[in-house]
Amino acid sequence: MATNPFHQLDVIRNVSQSGKTITDCYRLMYKRELWIKAYAKVYPNAGNLTKGTSEETIDGFSLQKIDEIIEQLKKGTFRFAPVRRVYIPKTNGKKRPLGVPNFKDKLVQEVMRMILENVYVPTFSDNSHGFREGRSCHTALSQIKNTWKGLTWCIKGDIKGFFDHIDHSVLLNLISKRINDHRFLLLIHNALTSGVIENWTYYKTYSGTPQGGIISPLLANVYLHEFDLFMEKQMENFDKGKIRERNKEYTRIRSEIRTLSRRAKRLDEKNGHQLWEGREGFIKTIEELKRKQVLIPSVDPMDNNYQRMKYVRYSDDFVIGIAGSKDSAINVKDRIKDFLKQELHLELSEEKTLITHLENPIPFLGYEFCKWAEVKVTRVAYKNQKHPLKKRTLSGAIKLEIPEKRIKEFALTNGYGNLDNFKNIHRAKLINNSEIEILLTYNAELRGIANYYKLANNYHHLDKLFYLAESSFIKTIANTRRSTSKKVTSSMRVHKQGVLCIVRKDKQGNEKIHQFVKLKDLPKHKGALKPILLK
Repeated sequence: MATNPFHQLDVIRNVSQSGKTITDCYRLMYKRELWIKAYAKVYPNAGNLTKGTSEETIDGFSLQKIDEIIEQLKKGTFRFAPVRRVYIPKTNGKKRPLGVPNFKDKLVQEVMRMILENVYVPTFSDNSHGFREGRSCHTALSQIKNTWKGLTWCIKGDIKGFFDHIDHSVLLNLISKRINDHRFLLLIHNALTSGVIENWTYYKTYSGTPQGGIISPLLANVYLHEFDLFMEKQMENFDKGKIRERNKEYTRIRSEIRTLSRRAKRLDEKNGHQLWEGREGFIKTIEELKRKQVLIPSVDPMDNNYQRMKYVRYSDDFVIGIAGSKDSAINVKDRIKDFLKQELHLELSEEKTLITHLENPIPFLGYEFCKWAEVKVTRVAYKNQKHPLKKRTLSGAIKLEIPEKRIKEFALTNGYGNLDNFKNIHRAKLINNSEIEILLTYNAELRGIANYYKLANNYHHLDKLFYLAESSFIKTIANTRRSTSKKVTSSMRVHKQGVLCIVRKDKQGNEKIHQFVKLKDLPKHKGALKPILLK
């Protein structure tokens, strides 16, 4: 065992990357330095002051208590306490169960997570984006936008109650393939089976990951890593053919354009590049053929000798893109259903797992994506060509869009008003706050939604939301001042033309301008995001 525990974690990462089994994970938890780092990671979370099933919180936690936990681990007497279950409201009106573990258990799980992360993260699939450092919803969506070209069908997958139906025996069996440490596996088992307390009634946990546990997202990724490997094998077996067969109609039109162009060039030379009879008709025919050519695919989209499959997963949400027939997509869906049931003891929802043509919008991670319907021709420079050549850049490409429904729901949820008729309302809950606090509340909300939808091709659709929010803000300030919206607008736009501002003096007596955020001032990301590769 290395003296420096962080050096030992690097060794574990390197050994895991080479495909070897890891040992001595449990003894690594005896190192106090890991616990101090875990405490620093967990400390900023405001939920640490919330009590679990005991009175213990982060308040008053000390090195002495850390030493006591380490001593319990050495003796094998440490046990996870049951999790207190509460329910939080969802946007659809339903409630989601949430677990509140004791702070001591959170700290133990964070140390376990640090070890497991170094074992598994180097081996995770590039198609997995959920709960991973350097990856996010944006990287998952960017992968679709960057690599899903020329596809025809999409399978939008939905696993029934994934987090509640993780089979403990299957999960521990999967972990044991990578970690050969009985005591560490037993500790994971204890975390999984610690139970929950709801309304002061204890319930045993026979499946699922620890409710609200720090280790839960990583364990979920470990579980579905087997599904990632299965899908990578499916993609390898599914793909066939190097390129699609040329579209015969496209080839015919292209040949006719070349023939007419050569003939026109010969006649130009014969007539000394002077206008000759019938030249205008020649040129008109060529232009008409070119316009027709742009509307026809250059390759056969229904070529049976060409197939491709793409796969992206974020947590338990996954999408599969297929270049092939609908029957092949149905076969892939059936194979997925059988694998999840037999190997992972999970059930694929028949009602929510849909096969959709990519010409139709497909919801994923709050966005909608589909194939571009427009035809865009631009000039592209090639290394082996002297002059730029025309190319259809949107042919078969994917576009990401903000669902109109999401913008309307956001406006209603945050109390801006109704986007259908642009009827704004004031926010009664904010009236007792200071004007600066009201301004910062609106700015934070608007920056949040703009940042999340920065990859959308219809990003400018947020303009109307910002306009409604600005009207709601003016009305709210007017209510706090007991004034009119017109007077508020006039007073706030004195300092900067066209921008709502509140001016306040700092401790040094200098005036500081606080502006109401505008969409045009927020930086929109150009292109797509790539995952950050961690060493």
